[in-house]
Amino acid sequence: MRITRAILAVVVVLSAGVPAGAAPAASPFTVVNGSIQPATGTPRPSSGTHATLWHNASYATTRVPGAGRLVVGAIGDHCDGWPTLRVRVGGELVGEVTVTSATDYGGYPVGAELPDGPHDVRIELVNDRYTRACDRNAHLAYVRTQPPPAVDPRFTFAVVPDTQEEVLSAGDTRLRQRVDWLVAQRTTLDLRFVTHSGDVVNYDTPSHVQYERARTALRPLETAGLPYTLAVGNHDTQAAGPDGELRSPAGQLLRDTTVFNRYFTAGRFGAVGGQFEAGKVDNAYATYTAGGVRWLVLSLELWPRRVAVDWAKAVVAAHPRHNVVIVTHHYLESDASIGRSAGYGSTSPQYVFDNLVRRYPNIRFVFSGHTGTAASRVDTGVHGNRVYSFLQTFHSRRTNPVRLVEIDTAANSLRTWIYAPHTDEAFPAYERTYTGLGLVR
Repeated sequence: MRITRAILAVVVVLSAGVPAGAAPAASPFTVVNGSIQPATGTPRPSSGTHATLWHNASYATTRVPGAGRLVVGAIGDHCDGWPTLRVRVGGELVGEVTVTSATDYGGYPVGAELPDGPHDVRIELVNDRYTRACDRNAHLAYVRTQPPPAVDPRFTFAVVPDTQEEVLSAGDTRLRQRVDWLVAQRTTLDLRFVTHSGDVVNYDTPSHVQYERARTALRPLETAGLPYTLAVGNHDTQAAGPDGELRSPAGQLLRDTTVFNRYFTAGRFGAVGGQFEAGKVDNAYATYTAGGVRWLVLSLELWPRRVAVDWAKAVVAAHPRHNVVIVTHHYLESDASIGRSAGYGSTSPQYVFDNLVRRYPNIRFVFSGHTGTAASRVDTGVHGNRVYSFLQTFHSRRTNPVRLVEIDTAANSLRTWIYAPHTDEAFPAYERTYTGLGLVR
């Protein structure tokens, strides 16, 4: 049997993979150290043949058009185990598959999704075995690309404004009710991410009760597996004293977020990909995919240090195929202008715009709170891309607004509105619709 195989191997090489007496040359494969044989499995391939690989030196090549993940259709001969196939595309290894049927040309997916275009595929047998009792071979019927599943282009993310007024008393249920509502509306909205623009609490106390209330109120997001992030506001630091009064030295205490980071961690957020400082979420980023495109949510400390801005620049530059959403506590003023004061921090919102926001073509949105009620503006970056910035603060003492942002990646558009579930209240003055977002894909 081995002698016969050796003779056939020579014939196949000399005849470009189709030995004398084999099926017509309708096979999509060119075979080396193997042969083209009549198909014996089901469903029968359109060529009526399969490519037989019988040796570790056997391989078949073909060209496959289209986009998607490769699928190999094959059957195998069992011999103390099934045959394993190694698959290369354009000379690069993409993966291996083990054939597990002698009769069904089952589709075996392999590798990551490929872009649209012709792909040169090579399939090798890598675990040949031959005994007196059996012979391990593989028989290839087809290789094709399997298009990725249809993507729903429309989804929503939510931005929670300053909630410092909602954690002052045990009987105030507004923060929890808003979170419960978001979780309940997850399917209806196709809600993929929740972020918060800072001032989660009003001030710290010896018992840290406001942090306790906020953590408890946000827990349903974690239970539901809905990723979220929180920007750090000035009231979330030790710079805020009783009743929110400014403590001294304010600049130093602004960076003391020890308690905040004890209650809110990267692990609780659920999708954090990196942090500027170990164990701190003051500057952190999270990633997710929605609408068929990639997103990066970057939380930046209030009036950030220059080294924090430099870190943010490196993160954005390292993720050029992600659409970046920046969330920081102070950026827009109540009149929609970009803030120029550094407060008692290190740099101003204008510094952040000049050195970060306007410089990268994949930065799409900036969300902030801290002052005013709500506002928005559109700027153009140095690469011609538009950056959409939104303020939502409210400091409400009676209801619980949340900004909802619906993205349609097919239409390249967004629609944003503000709704307060506690009072079933809409704020039509702050609704906005934009087209031509220029999303990175």
